[in-house]
Amino acid sequence: MPFFNSSVMKIGIFGKKYDDAHTCHLQLLVATLEEKGVDIVVPESYYTLIDSCIQFARKPYIVEGDYLRRNDVDYLFSIGGDGTLLASVRLVAEVGIPVLGLNFGHLGFLTTVTPSDIQGFVDMFLQQQYTIETHSLMHVEVVQGGASNHSYVMNEVAIHRHNNSSMLYTNVYINDEILATYNGDGLIVATPTGSTAYSLSCGGPVLAPSSQCFVITPVAVHNLTLRPIVVPDTSRIRLVTANAAEMYLGRDSNSRLMSSQCDIILSKEDFSAKLIRMKNKSFYSAIREKLMWGASFNA
Repeated sequence: MPFFNSSVMKIGIFGKKYDDAHTCHLQLLVATLEEKGVDIVVPESYYTLIDSCIQFARKPYIVEGDYLRRNDVDYLFSIGGDGTLLASVRLVAEVGIPVLGLNFGHLGFLTTVTPSDIQGFVDMFLQQQYTIETHSLMHVEVVQGGASNHSYVMNEVAIHRHNNSSMLYTNVYINDEILATYNGDGLIVATPTGSTAYSLSCGGPVLAPSSQCFVITPVAVHNLTLRPIVVPDTSRIRLVTANAAEMYLGRDSNSRLMSSQCDIILSKEDFSAKLIRMKNKSFYSAIREKLMWGASFNA
């Protein structure tokens, strides 16, 4: 384990998988950071994927375990797509380390730097030509059989029926007041960050990251009078399913089959995610470029 000077900038790099197609881009990133005098930190799980493929001028600092501490790194670079960025946030959100997404994936709505930008972006980054956005997170409490399970999400919580034989009936309460019973395939509760993901594909609105609200979006709802609704993120949202024996519970990119005999309680998390956006990028440029916002299509 190498010794690092505490006065030198420490940047972590993390990905969930390694793709040979991006070897040259990742190698360029590592070489450029080292050339600029940056100390590189790599979680052990990612280092095992890249050790035989990427050459380091000196061995990076390897961090064991699933989380990074405040003194491990100053910033974390997420290598992949939006799914990798969500995983990166889970590594550092509780200690407030800012995350920058490098889009080695597909759409990359949250990952703003492309492989072709690497050399120029490193110079801009070291010159502090960026802003740090605060993205609210959602606390998730699942109460079942007298026991509680706690977690948090950056995008959304979604419940979905297990099979095609019957609809899922879900009672939704806001601050202990009944909002409605949603009859359909399922229900999504999304943060502003998650409003451009699953919720958007089901007809939900796009929310700016600083909106300070949640959106409740039904999935294939049977009752035509039920539409997406935006509520303050100070709300306590409780979901109670009324009929199904089993359902899928999705938390960001993770989904599992579970008994529907439970309460799901959602609220704003006490801490938030910090995402880095380069000066030449913005949320509004992202929806124009990646969602083709306002584009005209002429035959």
